[in-house]
Amino acid sequence: MTADTPQAWSIAERATWWFAATTMVCVLLISGYAASEVFRSKARVLESLVYEELSELQARFEPTEGLESRSVDAQAFEARRADFAQVVLALQAEHLDNPLAVRVWDATDGRRLGDFGALELLNLAEPDARPTDQTLHLDHRLYSRTHSFPSGIFVGVVISGEQQFREGLRFLAVSLALALVSGFGAFASGKYFIRKACGYMHDLAVSARSVRESHESVHIEPGDVPSEIAELVHALGTMLDNIHSEQERTRLMTAGLAHELGSPLQNLIGETEVALMSQGDAEEYRRVLKSHLEELRDIGHAIGNLMTLVSLGQSGAARLDEAFDLGQEAQVRLRRERAHAERRGTTLELNEHGDLTIFGDREALWLVVSNLVANAIDYTPSGGKVRLDLEGQGERVRILVDDSGPGVSPDQREKIFEPFYRGPTSKGRRAGYGLGLSIVAKAVHTHGGTVVVETAPLGGARFRVDLPRNRRGDNAAA
Repeated sequence: MTADTPQAWSIAERATWWFAATTMVCVLLISGYAASEVFRSKARVLESLVYEELSELQARFEPTEGLESRSVDAQAFEARRADFAQVVLALQAEHLDNPLAVRVWDATDGRRLGDFGALELLNLAEPDARPTDQTLHLDHRLYSRTHSFPSGIFVGVVISGEQQFREGLRFLAVSLALALVSGFGAFASGKYFIRKACGYMHDLAVSARSVRESHESVHIEPGDVPSEIAELVHALGTMLDNIHSEQERTRLMTAGLAHELGSPLQNLIGETEVALMSQGDAEEYRRVLKSHLEELRDIGHAIGNLMTLVSLGQSGAARLDEAFDLGQEAQVRLRRERAHAERRGTTLELNEHGDLTIFGDREALWLVVSNLVANAIDYTPSGGKVRLDLEGQGERVRILVDDSGPGVSPDQREKIFEPFYRGPTSKGRRAGYGLGLSIVAKAVHTHGGTVVVETAPLGGARFRVDLPRNRRGDNAAA
């Protein structure tokens, strides 16, 4: 592998990791947002709790009668210190999850009058000595608020939010664990399903390669697969069947041509060697040359048909469409078929009816006529008759070829148009190459027409071809 050669990579590996990573990131983002909302919610609960405790403390401790002078605030508080401590203990008992500490100052001189409740909270963070009338977030997850009581004292409350913080941490830990579990689950499920899908792709690749490596027909069973892959399997199966069919036809073509072309060539070589070895007269040499010419005509016609069959099978091949008179074409180009019919002792008749102007591939359409006529002559016994009728009416041109031969049985009427298919051979007739009628079918279908086999009025086979007069537009697409 050179430095410029790209390294192969696995869809299964990349898709699995991307799927797992994407799932984990999404869960983390959702969990992180949810955790932040939980922490903010806990903070709001603690702020409300501080305010609630301070309001409750004032409602329970404040005397119902007012004081005459603010100078006695400290003395009044000292007289009721025990009551204040009891109120703090009662409030603490109501909220055991949140330890509570209270500090009291004299509003006149700011002198500290006492600390109550969980004193360790006051060691961690002290409340503001002046009324704030708002909740403050201190260090160590503590919340405080200071308020001025009507009796002339400042009261600061400190509450621990450790419990709520731990609940938030637990939620965050569960969220992280959920993200990890989701990522692992996504990785495992993605690995299973994606690898399974890629496994089907691998099996398809193996089946596709087997077409080249095996002469046997390949059949792919979709099995329990997703509908998308099943559709791909069916499409690939159809393609493999077509490839296998074409492979078989190519193999038959190679074998058939090797046999059919080899036999006449050997005859030509043998007859030539015999003629050269013997001292024959001019008439004998003339007979040998006529025999050679007949064999060479058949070989040339087979090669021409084969080249035409290949060119018609190429959808992108350039074609020269032109307008021409099919009747005039037949009058000029039927010389070979007339000579062939004369050698076999067969009568060839040509009839023309109507306007025979047609627009299309001149050579391909003429091959339709010549191959049908040659096929009819080959299957017509000596003394028989072959009739070619060309009819033009409206937007259609019809070609009818009738013979007085044995005809075509119904079970053979579809097969005879397949390349290299040769039906039963007439007595005294050498089997052909199986290309002529396949050329006819290809050319007719390419032009947008139809060809069928029927029983002729002469007693043999009738080949009926219907062609559109102009194959441009929709006909050309067909």
